[in-house]
Amino acid sequence: MENTKQPENINRVIETLKKTALFHGLDEDVIKQLSSQVVTRQFPKNSIVVTQGDETDSLYVIIEGKVDVFLQNDKGKEIIINTLGECDSFGELAPLGGLPRQASIITTENSMLVVISRQVFMDTLLTKPAISMRIINRLINLIKDLTEEVSSLALEDVYNRVVRVLYKHAEEIGDKLVTEKLTQQDIALRVGATREMVHRILKELKTGGYISIEGKHITIEKKLPPGW
Repeated sequence: MENTKQPENINRVIETLKKTALFHGLDEDVIKQLSSQVVTRQFPKNSIVVTQGDETDSLYVIIEGKVDVFLQNDKGKEIIINTLGECDSFGELAPLGGLPRQASIITTENSMLVVISRQVFMDTLLTKPAISMRIINRLINLIKDLTEEVSSLALEDVYNRVVRVLYKHAEEIGDKLVTEKLTQQDIALRVGATREMVHRILKELKTGGYISIEGKHITIEKKLPPGW
């Protein structure tokens, strides 16, 4: 069960909104006023925040934690299209067009979110038209990312989709690339394949010395081969 409350530490909300792409660079007075009108909600790991098709109209910003953005068809098949973390936002379309939610959101860690109602967001938008340009840029980036995902699913084989996910979710630690926590099922949901197929690919990459696996972290030991 989610826990809803007014921001106890409004300074934390202010700092988060300052770093969020939609609001970055706005006058501090505007950020403070906005922060005083929002609520924060805490969600345990594996909580559904938004369900695809919902008619809700709030905008969300992540203070702490991570969420997955996923699509699901009427047969229950899922595919993860994005992962968001601190200071990322989601749900920008809902306050603007009254559209149903286009994707579902689930927390992958205990998370705290800022919830901005449609009324509060629209009032801010009307007083600060510069946000409109940021929304346009945000939508352009969303379309770009979605186009790349669709292109990958349509044109690349499973191996190359797995490689794309490994690189996308890895960060440089020392002289190696190490992924965030990723299970084989996590990868399968991102590439539209079975866990068994992902297992075979990772096993062969490990056997070839290309990767090492410790717990849920995968280390890319050397450049992954172009084909499998």
